Amino acid sequence: MLKVSKQVFIHGLIIMTILVTVQLLLDTTQNTFLLYMPPIGLALYLVTMFLIQPIILGVINIIVIHRLYDCEGWQIGFWLNGFFLLIIFSTMNLLLEITLGLTFSLAIGVIEVLLLAYPFGYLGKFSNRGAENYIPQQPMIKQR
Repeated sequence: MLKVSKQVFIHGLIIMTILVTVQLLLDTTQNTFLLYMPPIGLALYLVTMFLIQPIILGVINIIVIHRLYDCEGWQIGFWLNGFFLLIIFSTMNLLLEITLGLTFSLAIGVIEVLLLAYPFGYLGKFSNRGAENYIPQQPMIKQR
């Protein structure tokens, strides 16, 4: 059973705050993107949402992992790391919209940040799978 920790909560709070902020910004600028020469605007919107956002999220996630948990190593690329977190977040928002008819807003974003900080903290922590730093043991000296 996973135990509640302050590090996981802070990690999840950082990730969820970034996800909610970027989603709110993309929602407010969606019409601007789509009205700019429609096929090019849609391409720019998709590149921003599914390429630039996951890279930035993945880099921030790995930096937070290295700072909070004192891990080393880059087992998974930061783009895949951020894309994984973005897909989970988008899926949850899509389910809220379909089942309850709630559109994404600031109030929904604040509720998601508070409710999903721990789950996304664990997802962010285990999505990198970096090895924790350790102090190597002293080699045993053979006595003759």
